[in-house]
Amino acid sequence: MKIAIVDDDKKQLALLKSYVDRYAQERGKKLDAELFTSGLEYIGDYKRAADIILLDIDMPGIDGIETARKIRKVDSYAAIIFITNMAQYAILGYEVDALDFMVKPVSYFDLKLKLDKAIGRMREMRTFAVVSDGKMCVLSEEDVLYIEGSNQYVVYHTATGCYKVHATLKATEEKVGKGFCRCNNSYIVNLSHVVAIVENDCVVGKERLPISRSKKKEFLDSLNRHLGGIV
Repeated sequence: MKIAIVDDDKKQLALLKSYVDRYAQERGKKLDAELFTSGLEYIGDYKRAADIILLDIDMPGIDGIETARKIRKVDSYAAIIFITNMAQYAILGYEVDALDFMVKPVSYFDLKLKLDKAIGRMREMRTFAVVSDGKMCVLSEEDVLYIEGSNQYVVYHTATGCYKVHATLKATEEKVGKGFCRCNNSYIVNLSHVVAIVENDCVVGKERLPISRSKKKEFLDSLNRHLGGIV
């Protein structure tokens, strides 16, 4: 899980990073925190998109509210937690669907509560309903290995079985989270389940799925970001 910390105060950045590291250790979670000293630095390359964003409101150049507005134009998924000197500014967070806010000086206990809340909401969001064989099924994104497209149908391949759904692969790609990426025109892969890259194939579970030449760079870049720099 990726966390972006955006604050122009380097001491504050270091403090929040230490809190996130402590939280990850206490909760037994893998959290990859990346630090940014301005809103422009963060949104300048939004391929670095995070699951959770700790965003200072009072920053020079482009403040946290405007940064959040730009984020929301391309990402409705990330959990935004504002950090502010004055609580009255936090009401502006409603317009960008901010999850919560923290008032400086931020305590570890406060951050821990906010991260618990953010991760809990993300867990709820990572399920979706599909109609397969006339039945409504609720699937968890983490259980989906890959999605196969064929004409007007897609098949969700999961650890417990397959679910055939009347839908296009393009529409499905827009529905699933950013932890998924196409490896070719027929398959969308859950990057968390990629166990190896062998020649021009990605190994997902026990299956080898071909990576097309046109998708290879995008797919490997996405996998690299998802795994925190390890391919």
